[in-house]
Amino acid sequence: MAMFAEGILKLHWDQSVPVNLARIARSMGIAVRLSDTLQACAQLDISLQNQAIITLGKAQSVVRQRYGVAHALGHVALHHLRPGHQRLIDVSDNFGVNAHQRSETEANQFALALLMPGDALRQRVQELRMADLDDLARLFEVPPILVKQRMADLSLHFNRPLALQRDPWHWIDAD
Repeated sequence: MAMFAEGILKLHWDQSVPVNLARIARSMGIAVRLSDTLQACAQLDISLQNQAIITLGKAQSVVRQRYGVAHALGHVALHHLRPGHQRLIDVSDNFGVNAHQRSETEANQFALALLMPGDALRQRVQELRMADLDDLARLFEVPPILVKQRMADLSLHFNRPLALQRDPWHWIDAD
C-alpha cells in the first residue's frame, strides 16, 4: 500500500511537510468538504459518475480530519468502493482500524505513508533536530501514535529511547 501512496506523492506532492492533503485531493479531482452534522471523522462518497467526495466532520480535530482525508484517499486510490457507494471513516481514540477488514488495513497503511512520506520522516529522524516523538507529530500534523507506527513500518529508531527524550522532572514548575 505504501507503493500506491508513494505514486500519489510523486504525482501530486510539493515536498512540503506537513503534506498538503487538500491540494493532493484537488489534484486528483476529489472534493473535500466540511459538515456541521457529520459525527464520524469522515465520509467518502463515490457518485454514479465515479466522482469522489470526502466530507469531514467539522467537530473533529485537525489531526483526525487529516487522517480521515488520507484514509479516504487510500480507499479511492486502491479502488475499494464502486460508483454509487459510500463509506464512513470512524476513527477510534487510538487511531486503530478494524484489522478484520483487509480494505481498512490497506487504507490505514496508505494513509500513514501519505501523511508521513518515508524519505521525509527518515530525514527528520536522522537530522537529530527532530529526535522527539512529539516534535515529529507536530511537524507532520499527526498523533504521536501514528508516528510510532510509521517509524516501526520503516524500521526507524530514535537515537535515544523514548523514555529518555524528556527530562523526567519536566512537569515540576521550576519557580
